[in-house]
Amino acid sequence: MLLPEKYILRRWAKNAKQARAFDPTTGSYVHADPGHSLMSRHRMLSYAASDLVDEGSLTDARSTFLLSEFQSLRIRVKDIDTGGDVGMSRNRNKSREETQVVRNPNPVRAKGCGKRLKSRKEKALSQSNRQCSACGTSGHDRRTCPTL
Repeated sequence: MLLPEKYILRRWAKNAKQARAFDPTTGSYVHADPGHSLMSRHRMLSYAASDLVDEGSLTDARSTFLLSEFQSLRIRVKDIDTGGDVGMSRNRNKSREETQVVRNPNPVRAKGCGKRLKSRKEKALSQSNRQCSACGTSGHDRRTCPTL
């Protein structure tokens, strides 16, 4: 009742776009580790920050404490980039500028919609203004001429 996984190509699966990222330095797609990709780290940090904001917004004391801690955390995070690797923050901003957006292709029109395609012969017959060689009028030829 089930098809084996080896017969289903990854590009036809619902999760085909996951765990692939475009690397502009090499010009190819790289299989990204889901735990270490930029989007997964961003999602995880956003969720944690959202929980803190929800808890901190309940009282004034919590919100002022959380604001001061966010400011100190911002300074500490910037120090990590400058202390560990000086070019890290520049490389991160550079990679954001070089990131190319890959969008889904335009949908293809379904079969059966639109007009019928004409062959060259049909196009030539409909565009030509031939006349009968016997009587000189158009609309018929010598074989079907009513005067002969």
